[in-house]
Amino acid sequence: MSPLDGDWVGASHHRHRTARRRLWGWSVWNTQVTLGNVLDHVQTIQRALIGEPVTIWSLVSLSRVVQEGVVRVCHLYEAGLSPEQRAVRIAAAWLNGARQHQVAARDVGPEAVPKADRIWEDASRTVQRAGMSIGLDGKGRPNSAVLGSVKASFTVNLTEASKQPPHLPAWYRISSAASHSTVWMVAQAYGFDEDEPVMRADPEIVTASVLAVLGAFEELVQTLGTYHGKDPQPAVLTIQRRTVAVINRQHKWRKQAREDARPLLGDDI
Repeated sequence: MSPLDGDWVGASHHRHRTARRRLWGWSVWNTQVTLGNVLDHVQTIQRALIGEPVTIWSLVSLSRVVQEGVVRVCHLYEAGLSPEQRAVRIAAAWLNGARQHQVAARDVGPEAVPKADRIWEDASRTVQRAGMSIGLDGKGRPNSAVLGSVKASFTVNLTEASKQPPHLPAWYRISSAASHSTVWMVAQAYGFDEDEPVMRADPEIVTASVLAVLGAFEELVQTLGTYHGKDPQPAVLTIQRRTVAVINRQHKWRKQAREDARPLLGDDI
């Protein structure tokens, strides 16, 4: 918890103080779990890049998970938020996760429902004890956390958030198309290997996937460093140097591809 948020919680009415501390405690746990998932996907990308034969189209889907996890964490710790704004964002994220758990539990079976309901009840009770209310949509379904005039929706617009610097523009939407097997996207990598269908990407896609991950890391370092009062610039500069190195490598690949194609296509390349 930043000093600003800590002072706000400490100055809260005693009826709300413990619940508000729980909100920030959940946020730390949520961040740890999310970044664990991010790391798992980054390590998978690394293994895919050094594998033989290199089937690399899946890097697009893997990079999407990395980007989404980072965006969700940065949404909670965005610089410039007041403690009230951060509190309702944390509450909305907790409630949304609990609500999704309930939906999934009904699909799993009746035996999973009671635990999911208890998780929702715990989250909603904590939010209300923190002095907030739960907003409803037109059909009476929970959809937001509210504290006075401050409100946060359960839903985060990940597509728009992923377009902000230093993210790769539009990559989240493109990678979502690949992850959901949208035809216009995956058809670009469709081919055959000994009569078996395969998915392969060219170096441009590899570069875009890696740049999307590096851009997400840059935002993560900048956001969490700023929130905790640490200077993020040394780490940001390291990421930026790696970004430049990837772009330079892509330029070399592109030049080599033109040279390789020249004997077949002449100067029409």
